[in-house]
Amino acid sequence: MKADINELRAFVEQNRYEMLLFWENLVNMQAGSKEIDRVNRVMEFLKKHFEAEGIDCHFVDTKGAPYALAAELNSDVPEKPLLLAGHCDTVFPSGSYPEDPFHIKEGFAYGPGVVDMKNGVAQIFYLLVALKHFGFRDRPVKAVLVGDEEISHVMGITDEILMQEAKGCLCCFNMESGRMDNCLIVGRKGGMDCHITVRGVAAHAGNDYLKGRNAIVEMAHKLPLLQNLTIYDEGLTVSVGVIKGGMVSNAVPDYCYAELDVRYKKLEHMEYIQQKIREVCAKIYIEGTETEVEFVAPMPAFEETAANHRLLDYINSVAVKYGYAASEPVYVGGMSDAAYFGSVGVPTVCSMGGQGSGAHTKKECASVESFFRRWIIAAACIMEIQDYAEKYAE
Repeated sequence: MKADINELRAFVEQNRYEMLLFWENLVNMQAGSKEIDRVNRVMEFLKKHFEAEGIDCHFVDTKGAPYALAAELNSDVPEKPLLLAGHCDTVFPSGSYPEDPFHIKEGFAYGPGVVDMKNGVAQIFYLLVALKHFGFRDRPVKAVLVGDEEISHVMGITDEILMQEAKGCLCCFNMESGRMDNCLIVGRKGGMDCHITVRGVAAHAGNDYLKGRNAIVEMAHKLPLLQNLTIYDEGLTVSVGVIKGGMVSNAVPDYCYAELDVRYKKLEHMEYIQQKIREVCAKIYIEGTETEVEFVAPMPAFEETAANHRLLDYINSVAVKYGYAASEPVYVGGMSDAAYFGSVGVPTVCSMGGQGSGAHTKKECASVESFFRRWIIAAACIMEIQDYAEKYAE
């Protein structure tokens, strides 16, 4: 199917108010990642609207996390699906903003999650609506929306669901927040927090000094070795960010706690660095101390691949054909669910949503014009996806 760019633009003009209102409703439903009931309310809102448009959808059991919602158009077509992905939670718990915070000023929309990534969620909904409206039948188009991306899926099995839903897909457009420089993301570092606890023996520093087992000193032996696990040229970094220990100066401390930020560019580095950290922490310098290690919310790297670049080349070819600027590729340190799609071999381009800035801050905003422009580009890319499949993938 070839895209009729004039019909796509006419669809936007005819549905502009409804699209903005849908986006506004999503933003006004404030829902932080850990507020399961509130995030589920967003998911129920989406499911209701998908069903009203006659689009197949269902909730997927996440084993304790907010709902995951899978919707699909053309599920009866025997071709590899194209995947659209996004998340419905924000870093802002409810009450962080006044009631009904969405507003537009000087061409930019404001509110919690307005760019990260309620605009991408609204775009996904209207992409499926428009594809059905225009009779697109070339292949299935699947949408997967989740509710705990901002906390790296620590509450359930959403990460497993993302990989399962992505397997076998032709490619993925991750509709994460777009960058103001118009670049599209073809790779991201993976990462995790590492929590280390050393337990020693408390004692009076004056009367029983030799009975004490100093947890802080034990930790001090380990921290330089942990930091030195960094291999900067390969994109592997270990950063000691938090340390806590002791209660008073005249007591030998029996407790010390540290938090490390760990980042990596390669999928195999995740297991490698976990093992190296365990080895460092297993060595005891002060007899009588014990060290515990916990890896929190590990996320794989979204590896930069030739397949991701080919998908971006295709997106750019469509954009330029219809009079829009091409996007440069960029690799970033921040994480996203694109990592899970890439980890199962699905070519992926991230940050295809409307463009904005200030994500995770009260200054978060999104360009209204880019909301519609990026939607048109994505719709045209989907309609002509057979060109990509024939040239690059099948």
